[in-house]
This record gives sequence, C-alpha cells and structure tokens, in this order.
Amino acid sequence: MAKKISQLWGSAFEKTPLEEAVEFCAGRDVQDVKAADYALIPYDIAVNKAHALMLSKQKIIGKDDVKIILKGLCEIEKLANNGQFILHKEKEDVHTNIESWLIDNDGIEKVGKLHTARSRNDQVVCDVRLYLKDQVLNYVFSCLKLVEMLNQKAKQYQTTVMPGFTHHQHAMITTFGHILLGFSSMILRDIEKFMAFYQIIDKNPLGNAASYGTSFNIDRNLTTQLLGFAETDENSLDAITCRYEPEADVAYCITSLMTHLSIMSETLIVLSMKEFGMLEISDLYSTGSSIMPQKKNPDTLEVIKGKTAYAQGLLQSLLMSGKGAFIGYNRDSQWTKYIIMDIINETTLAPNIMAGIISELKVNEQRMMELANKGFIGATSLLEIFCQEYNIPFRSGKIVIEKAIKYSQNKDKIDFEGFKKATNEEKINVTVTKEQITSWQDPLNILNKYLSAGSPGKRAMNSTIKAVILKHTNQQLWLKNKHASLLAATLLLDKEIKQIIG
Repeated sequence: MAKKISQLWGSAFEKTPLEEAVEFCAGRDVQDVKAADYALIPYDIAVNKAHALMLSKQKIIGKDDVKIILKGLCEIEKLANNGQFILHKEKEDVHTNIESWLIDNDGIEKVGKLHTARSRNDQVVCDVRLYLKDQVLNYVFSCLKLVEMLNQKAKQYQTTVMPGFTHHQHAMITTFGHILLGFSSMILRDIEKFMAFYQIIDKNPLGNAASYGTSFNIDRNLTTQLLGFAETDENSLDAITCRYEPEADVAYCITSLMTHLSIMSETLIVLSMKEFGMLEISDLYSTGSSIMPQKKNPDTLEVIKGKTAYAQGLLQSLLMSGKGAFIGYNRDSQWTKYIIMDIINETTLAPNIMAGIISELKVNEQRMMELANKGFIGATSLLEIFCQEYNIPFRSGKIVIEKAIKYSQNKDKIDFEGFKKATNEEKINVTVTKEQITSWQDPLNILNKYLSAGSPGKRAMNSTIKAVILKHTNQQLWLKNKHASLLAATLLLDKEIKQIIG
C-alpha cells in the first residue's frame, strides 16, 4: 500500500518530534535564505520617517514635501507588513528600493529631498544598530525563559544525588539540581553580556553622513529621541569606520551563549547514553535513523554544538573585517551585515530549543544514586572529614586515602581493612570505626556536609537559588524597561507623523 513519506524515521517514537525542532535540525538543507535587506525594511522605514521629520522641523525641507514623503513611507510600511514590498536587485539595496518607490509614486521634486544631509553610510549603520538592538532583546527574552526553566528544575532536583565529573571521570558527589544551577549561572552571565553590549551600541549614528558630518543644520538629538536611542554618538568618523564593531560585539555575546549551550548539550548527551542512563531526551526533541529502526538520536543537542562552531567561525570573520579598515567608509564592511545576520538566523531559536529539552527531560534518579556509589567517588569527602576530625595535615591524609584505595578489596568504596592498613603504614594512630568509614562515604551524608557557598550542600543551594532568582528578576525588569523605552519612541514618532499627515 502506497504511503507518503515526509521523513525517513520516527515510526517507533511515542511522540511526534516538534516541527520547530525538526526545522532547527534541518538548517538550510531545504529552506531558502531570504535576502539580508528584507530584515532591515522596518528599520529603514523608521529611519526615513525620523530623518524626514527632523529635516522638516529644522526647516531644511518644506511641510508639503515632508507630508508627501511621510505618506509614501506609511504606504510602504503597509505593503511590507503584508509581505508585498519586494526588493528589486537592480536597485542595489533596501535604501534605494524605498527611495526609488517614493520617487516613482510622488516624483523626484518632492521625494528627492529625503536624502538631504545623509549618506547611505550613516543610514545603513543606523538601520543595523536598530536591528541589533531588537535582536539583543529577543535573545535576552529567550535566555530569561531558559533560566526560568533551569531554576524550576534545579529546585525539583535539588537533593537528587549523582556523580560529579572531572576529566570525564567520577570526581565528587553532587546533585542534578546543582548542575542545572551551574547552567543557569552561565546563561545569566550571558544575559549580562547582552545587557552591557546593548548599552554600548545604543547610540544614534544617523547624521554622520559619509563619515564627516554635513553643513546642513540638522538636529541629531531629535532623531535620537524619535528612534529610541539612549544617546547620540560622539564622532562622525568612528561609527562609519568601525561599522563591523557593533556586529562583532553582538556576535561575541551570541557565541558566548552558544558555547554555554554547547557545554549543556554535550553534558546532556553523555548523561543520556545507555552506558550512563541517568537522563532520557524526549521524543519531541529527538530524531531517528534512515536505516537503524531502534535509534533515537539527540540531534537537537548535536545541532546546537554544530551551530556553535559555525557562530565561532563567523565571529572571527567579523573581527577580521575590522582589522584592515582605513578611516572612513570601506565597501568591505558591507559583508559584516551578512555575517551577523547569518549568526542570528542560525542561533536565535537555540535557547528556546534548550528550554524545551530541559522541560521534557526524563531523570532517572535511581540510576543517578547507583552511580553515586561507585568508583571511590566518596574518597575526597572521606579525606576532608578524616583531616578535620583528627587534625591530620591534608597532604598526610591524602597519602593515607590514596593507599586505602589501593588496599581496599571493594573497588567502589574504601573499606575498613584497607583504611587501617594505610594508617598503620603511615604510622597515623587514630581510632576510626567501620561504621564511620561507611558513613563518611555515603552520598547523602556527604551532601549534608558540604558547607562552602556555591556547593551542592542544602544551605548553599538554598542561598544560590535565592541569588539566581533575584538576578533573574532584575534582568526581567531591565528588559521590561528597554521595551517600554522603545515603545515610547515609536509612539512619539507616530504622533509626530499624525500631526503632519492627519
């Protein structure tokens, strides 16, 4: 019987993988990449509106002229919102397409005045900065959602004992909640980076013209206000020469985030392997094999790792773009726009995908506890307690515990006989019972003895959760304030336009 096939796997899955996850993994294999300047259409319209209003208020162009220009821009905006404004390649870029449309509809005598006192240089730099500001806020929003999920799961698994690792080997006792809070701390730090770079790029470059300003009496502070920038940049040459820099700054923030997501991905992949069996990735975020019916692969996590490498390479390209810049505009800087848009297009969904994976994660607490009792993982805690209880120098105590491991018949925990042989050999005379040796290596007892801030101990975890939640709340407030500032600027711009065109 004929059957339509859309993918070559999945019949054994209990849940159908999310379409968003499948598309995230598919990449560009069967999807078109839209021309870069389509992303700049709304920003170029806003920049044109603000510039036209400023020219009018400065009496550089007349009221009739600005009215025609603003009406035309509003018409283009309606077309763009409906996906009907097409960019024609023979007109080079979004700026020429918009200005050409206005001239074709309203004549060069009126609309030709729009480009007074500016260049495509300051125009595109302004467009891209507005675009980058919005993208930064999008990343902050999705990162905050991821942190919220990580914090929620960290509370749930706060006391779920599992092995901690160094060198891919069992190291010391920890909890799954402690690991999740570690991930949360990484993402919170990424949010701080986005916030810092947002402040750096939140400066209006419009009015710099070709790099050296203009003799027209423009009001750059007005366009700063109308476009929602925090301030006007200080030097007309800087923003044009260093066109690569805001792109590289944001790319660094994204790459830092992706690197942390890659660390998370590798950890989840390893812990979900059959050999570990501590975690299981949901069918919703997995894929299968075209040949092996039993396979359920963590492709979303592997794709995050792949996209991380891609972003890191593109970041290097952005940095190299600035290395050979000569003062003023250089055409090679145009490619920085493509690079940053590629980075954003490839990675923007990654925090949402990771939040979904964490939300649907199956945790095998029994297996975690089982592995937390293997491989002498309690040896370090035994060493610390031994040194504290009997005032033994740490280096002397470590030698005893190392020898106790060597002499123990049990190859998962230090046994009493091995411990006694080691102390006798080192001529350390202490009275330690068999029960103490057993108790000091018990994972739950070890967990209760952790005292240092930031550790998986109960008191430390409670403090860390409170601190993380407070930081998360403050970052949410920052995001809310930035959205409010941009909305206020948009409303002001709309109000000014309505006063002219009705």
